[in-house]
Formats: sequence, C-alpha cells, structure tokens
Amino acid sequence: MKDDAPEVTVGMLSFFDYVARAASAWFLGFFPFFEIYVAVPAAFALGLDPLSAVVWPVLGNVTPVFLIVFGYERLMRVERVRRWLHDRRSVRFERWIDRYGAPFVLLATPWIGVWAVAATAQALGMQRGILVGFAVISITVYAIAIAAGLAFGFDLVRRD
Repeated sequence: MKDDAPEVTVGMLSFFDYVARAASAWFLGFFPFFEIYVAVPAAFALGLDPLSAVVWPVLGNVTPVFLIVFGYERLMRVERVRRWLHDRRSVRFERWIDRYGAPFVLLATPWIGVWAVAATAQALGMQRGILVGFAVISITVYAIAIAAGLAFGFDLVRRD
C-alpha cells in the first residue's frame, strides 16, 4: 500500500525535526553556563536557519528573567524572606543600580549571565520593566552579533 502522506520539500527540515532542534536551542539558551554564547552556535550546528538560530536561543535566554522577576515578587510576599533580604540591602548599591542599572544590565547580561544579573538586579531593587526591557535588548543584540559573525565566517570559509 502506498503512503499518501505529503512529502516535505527537499532541503527543508521536517516539522518534528525542526521542533526538536528548536527546543534544543531554546534549552541551551535557558540553561545557566551555556546561555547565548553556546546556544546560537549550537543552533547553527544543529542546522537551523539564521533567524531560528537567533530566535530560539533568545527566547530561552530571556525566560529566566521572567521567572526571576515573577518568582522574586512571590518570594517577597513571605515576611521572613522579605525582612532577611531587606536587612542585606546596601543603600550604596541601590543608588548605584538606580544610576547605572540599565547600562549594567545591557552590558553585563551576556558576560555574567542572565540568571546572575536578573537575580542581583531584583535583589537590589531594580524596576522590573527596566530589567526585562534592557535584558531582552542586550540578549537579542548579542545573539544577532554572534549569528552575523558566524554567518559571515561561514561565508568566508566557503569562498576559499
């Protein structure tokens, strides 16, 4: 009996293959220590197109920011935890975060890691909108830069 299922075009990934590769890229972006610097090149190595090699790792790398922001909010509802964290805050660092927080998040997120930056910024009282906005911008810009560098590098290798 002949299989009447439609065939996926040659050169394109099957849906399930694409989902598996995209999920792997997302997870690498999400997982601490790998994050964006490993996730984007790995997405290319998995055979994802340049847009997918940026989008899925970025989504994976941004997810911890939302988890930390909303988790911190819920944690602050516990009086004992709120008091303990409040006693450890430094007015000096809070002023520093108010003044330099956005550039710090913009520059440090890809280098230090989104988990550490988001947790530190929340503990020091950074506004969540600023934290989320600048973390998303930072991660996206670095991912595009990495993808462009990889694509340009691949193009140079092919010319020789």
